[in-house]
Amino acid sequence: MAEHHFQRQFAAATGETVAGYVRARRLERAAIALRQSQARVLDIALDCGFSTHAAMTRAFKAHFGVAPAVFRRTQPEIQSQDVITRPYLRPVEAGGFAMTCDCVEMPAQWLAWRKATGMTEGRSFPDLSATRAAFAALSRDLNGREAVFGAGYRTGPSSFEDPQATAHYGAFMEARIPLDWPEGWTRLPAGPFAIFPHFGPLTTVHLTWHRAARVGLGRLGLRFRAGWMFETYLSADIDAPRKALTALIHLPVEKSTFGTA
Repeated sequence: MAEHHFQRQFAAATGETVAGYVRARRLERAAIALRQSQARVLDIALDCGFSTHAAMTRAFKAHFGVAPAVFRRTQPEIQSQDVITRPYLRPVEAGGFAMTCDCVEMPAQWLAWRKATGMTEGRSFPDLSATRAAFAALSRDLNGREAVFGAGYRTGPSSFEDPQATAHYGAFMEARIPLDWPEGWTRLPAGPFAIFPHFGPLTTVHLTWHRAARVGLGRLGLRFRAGWMFETYLSADIDAPRKALTALIHLPVEKSTFGTA
């Protein structure tokens, strides 16, 4: 690609500029090192790609609101780690980035699930044939009874390559019913959710997750609360056209921010 075209495509996919993406992850690495080691700030700066102590200090203070030395001594507020597994990763959205959601008070519901473990290139279901077969078997077991297909997540992944990431995929429904398909059931409590639309192939839903959870909530002034995150599928077409609405991403948010999106 031409450089300017790549910059536009990258921002559209992630909500971040290339430079901002790299800088946020360098600063995340620096924050972790400050908390978990006694290394000098200069050594951390050099290890994280900054040319001088002063360069990292300026960038760090602009990003986290405090200087590295203060960050090391204090305990600045971070978001709940039972939802966000990388609390020091704070992306900065690209200029012109826009994202919308609906804030909805969701009722309690049941999730009938099987587990899928491992994430590769941001995707929770690398074996699409097996996933399709599993959902087909679930559909037969439901036998026309009302349910919504999707997947729930207790926590976010640690990276786009996370062998420990776990998806609980299956069907969401109002009441628990006799089924042979599930490995287990989980009751999801009622609460406020920010709901983001995903358009296009289901193989790219992880990019919408990134834009929503890492960039979109902050842009909209919303904050995570403890609770399951989940996605629901509006289409069975894995390779749907780019403009087709195919999934909804549900993120649990604090009620004090309800209605700001």
